[in-house]
Amino acid sequence: MPLRSLAILVALATAALGVFLVRAENPRAPQSTSPSTDSALSPESMILQEGDGDHLVRRSGPTGGWPYTIKLDGENGNTQDFFVMAETMAAGQTIPFHKHDNAEEILIFDEGGATVTVGDKRAVVGPRSIAFIPRDTWISATNAGSRDIHLVAVFSRHGFERYMRAISVKQSQPVTPLSPDELPRLRALGHSMYWDTSKGPYPPA
Repeated sequence: MPLRSLAILVALATAALGVFLVRAENPRAPQSTSPSTDSALSPESMILQEGDGDHLVRRSGPTGGWPYTIKLDGENGNTQDFFVMAETMAAGQTIPFHKHDNAEEILIFDEGGATVTVGDKRAVVGPRSIAFIPRDTWISATNAGSRDIHLVAVFSRHGFERYMRAISVKQSQPVTPLSPDELPRLRALGHSMYWDTSKGPYPPA
């Protein structure tokens, strides 16, 4: 056999051996260079009716026992950014002063009558009102009327839902309280801070 042909055969055999060894070390290596996607992590198109979502109950904190529904987050709908929740604020109930350091928030009020404080602004909202809460801005709302107020909260980024899920149970499960010592850690996990009312009724505006 001519030396040139022999050299070509040796080169081909070496290349084939290299491919075999790579496949042997990683049998799950892709067989083509086509890009692959993980459909389990892809956002899911959804049309949510009023009763759809994860129905939960807060089991601790200043709103302990208050039911709400997670409409969209990384678990329900596989959203990449948004977290959306809905709840009903009964007469006399208050969302205490709190803020979020990583996300903007929009509160949408179906009915009027809630007294809303956002930063240095305060107003009694009418039906179908919207409150915009920038990052790191104190927010509180009180239903000073005699009727329920339905509201939807929309967050621009994930984070707060981790706190909400951690302090909640399914509505069909027993509401077991959390230890107060756990709340600061869970709130930090959810990028949220609640005003310490021992320092006064209102945070600095």
